[in-house]
Amino acid sequence: PIFRARFPDFLSAVGIAMKPLEEELLAYLELQSEMSEPLSKDEIQRILGPTGGNEIDWSQTTDDGWPMLHLAVMNERTPPDELAKVLSFMLEQGASPMVTDGDGDTVLKAALTFTEEIARDPDEDSEATKAMLVAAVRTLIACPKQVIEAAEVNSVCGWLRHHVPESERQSILGVLKNRAGAELVDKAWCSEELLQYLERLAYEERGGIDSAKIKAFIDRGASPAATQNNATALLLTVLNPYSTLEELQQIFHLMLSVCPEVATVRDGFRLSPLQWAADYTNIAMQHGISVPNPACLLTLMPAVANLLPPDMDAGEVCLKVSETGFCPTTAPPGAPTTRFLEGQRVRCRVDAPGADPAWEEGVVIGLWYREPCWPNGHPGAPYDVRLDIGV
Repeated sequence: PIFRARFPDFLSAVGIAMKPLEEELLAYLELQSEMSEPLSKDEIQRILGPTGGNEIDWSQTTDDGWPMLHLAVMNERTPPDELAKVLSFMLEQGASPMVTDGDGDTVLKAALTFTEEIARDPDEDSEATKAMLVAAVRTLIACPKQVIEAAEVNSVCGWLRHHVPESERQSILGVLKNRAGAELVDKAWCSEELLQYLERLAYEERGGIDSAKIKAFIDRGASPAATQNNATALLLTVLNPYSTLEELQQIFHLMLSVCPEVATVRDGFRLSPLQWAADYTNIAMQHGISVPNPACLLTLMPAVANLLPPDMDAGEVCLKVSETGFCPTTAPPGAPTTRFLEGQRVRCRVDAPGADPAWEEGVVIGLWYREPCWPNGHPGAPYDVRLDIGV
């Protein structure tokens, strides 16, 4: 590289072709990965020569679409400290952390995803590789050229909670705060703590959610729309079959008051939280509970009706009755006066498989419908309707 920089005309005159620096660097990065050999900052510096990265086209990729920074991060044999030096040097020399690979991922996104893949399929080297990736992420988020906005903050905070030892979290959160501001990072981290609380109660402790704790999380900036594995905090609340009617009334009011749009978010099955709440029998079976808990349905439905703007669709429809459901002969104590009476014709918004909900006409055949597992303190659903289409 030194001779190339000092005597380019001589090399050209004697017919010696100069291999572009980016090809040399790409070849080195690719070969080290293929041979399971670590990278060296000194070797990269030697390849670049005295001109550094000024003559390199850093957007060049391998035939498989791997940019140079991605190749460096994916080298599992480089010790964490050395990888930090390698990445810092390449970034200083002009490499952009915003260049994307063949999947459209920046090197930061690729590092976060790589960690998740290792966690799903661990081997004897997994912990060492994770340590290397922690060093990579810390270096990347500190780089001024790396965009750090809400999406990046949320992704890194989720990655921290799931994959990084507690002893190292605060240092990375500190770097994030320097880049994105303490307020944004604190809210994102509080949202992660909310998700962790909801997950622990539902799947480890098998206990009901405390509305006072939910209020404390929300007051600190946690978002009910925070997501884990395509499940929002609201959905995780619905998937917990141990909570009481009284607590859920307050919880759903708290969540939908600060973030009504979260009720419209569909999960990987294209179901809304309300649709999951209506499937409370199946949720109980998944938890091995013999008696279903309908509290989520009985509290989320009125919360959605009362708190969501008309243009937000949370999947609220009239539900089919159960074979064991019934209407009492007299109105439950304290039940309000209904708008419609038995025998009156009404229109019902009903689910239409594979299409948007439809409006169907029918007649009210009973008041204050309820099912055997519904708590005595709840009056029930106001109407039992027979639709003209025979349902």
